[in-house]
Amino acid sequence: MDLNKRTEKAVQDAGEIIGATLSAGQREALRKVIEEVVIDAMRECAAKCHQAARDCCSHDLDMAQKVAKEVEQAHSALVANLSSLR
Repeated sequence: MDLNKRTEKAVQDAGEIIGATLSAGQREALRKVIEEVVIDAMRECAAKCHQAARDCCSHDLDMAQKVAKEVEQAHSALVANLSSLR
């Protein structure tokens, strides 16, 4: 499931929990809040991954570079997916 579908599902679930039909404006505001939370979590996760790569691979710089490159590629893909939400 892509991020757009997940966000829409979260908005739908929130409406059901609240027990009301959300207006278009409310749905858009909720989508933005969800997007911001996902972006913040992604940034925190990426920072932790980079730190883990440095900690675990400090003895092998080539391996550290490979891990960092993989993390960066995954990060770039996630950013592209998040951008498609806008």
